[in-house]
Amino acid sequence: MAYDYDFKKESYLEYYGDEVQVKKIINKCKYCGSSLVFAHSCDFKNLTMRESADCPSCEGDTRKTVHPIN
Repeated sequence: MAYDYDFKKESYLEYYGDEVQVKKIINKCKYCGSSLVFAHSCDFKNLTMRESADCPSCEGDTRKTVHPIN
């Protein structure tokens, strides 16, 4: 199996504040504040989901995260 080393494991330590603040951290670009576009790819054999988030406005915020599927 080939691993994508540019993806990072999900860490809940980067989320802080109340519900509104956490949603803003997840869904908004940290540079321009516009909504991010998400793409997901599931790997059921390894019980993981790969998430890519891109900013269509400034192209400054790109995130790649691996989430465990429980």
